[in-house]
Amino acid sequence: MTMRIVVCVKQVLDTTLPLRVVDGVVRQVARRPIARLGLADCAALESALALRVRVNGEVTAVSAGAAEAAEALRFCLARGADRALHVRHADRLDPVGAGRVVVRALAARPVDLVMSGAASGDGASGLFPAVVAAGLGWPLVTGVAAVTVENAGPRQPERWLTVERRLERGDRELVRCPLPAVLATDGAGTEIPYLALRAVRRAARMPIEEVEDEVGDTPGCELVALEAPRPRPKRTSGPAAGVSAMDRLSHLLSGGVQRKQSGEFVEGTPSAVAAEIVRFLEQRGFLRSGGNNG
Repeated sequence: MTMRIVVCVKQVLDTTLPLRVVDGVVRQVARRPIARLGLADCAALESALALRVRVNGEVTAVSAGAAEAAEALRFCLARGADRALHVRHADRLDPVGAGRVVVRALAARPVDLVMSGAASGDGASGLFPAVVAAGLGWPLVTGVAAVTVENAGPRQPERWLTVERRLERGDRELVRCPLPAVLATDGAGTEIPYLALRAVRRAARMPIEEVEDEVGDTPGCELVALEAPRPRPKRTSGPAAGVSAMDRLSHLLSGGVQRKQSGEFVEGTPSAVAAEIVRFLEQRGFLRSGGNNG
């Protein structure tokens, strides 16, 4: 039985380039905006493609929004996705609205597993996979690091997933959930893969299915304000133990910055300069006067 896997992706601004907030909108400093697939969505795509090989499934990439959403779908096709679905919507979608649009598009389609990034690269709200899981009535697993599908048997006709979740401080958690389900992956340790020119040309010739969503939903969440992050405070070390009160006070007033000691310049004839260097080394204990230093 073929397992039908859907990967939800989104085209976002390239966060490796300088960004700034202008009138409450994140913009790139570059003249021409450069967008790409988000790291979390890219991790979901790679995980779906790896799972397809193990379960003999098929992967369909889905993106909702205006015309620029097709660029993300072309990337997925170039990476090896079997199909692509563009859900066109005239309005600018927030995470809740995008989730509702995807739910309506998938409601009448045979789907076994939906995968997406845990948070997009622009808003990073983390609401999208939760809205999709709630709309479909399926279980949701977040922080996905690895996925395994258990084979169904006579005593267990339905198929189950064994999911390894990434927790804080490098911990891992192993959970089981039945299919169908929604999985949300993070982009930890993920890099945008290189696309071969042959794959890009092949993806350009592949068709992208388009459906129009004309339902006018009210926005599920409203952006009140967006500000640039505050500069991080400089981390300083505390005074060393055992120093005097005056040294502690001097350390705190200087912000932990230790002043470099000024050097000494020696001028004169070569013999006089050599004698001064020898005297300096003897004072610091590098040489012993009158003895054999070899």
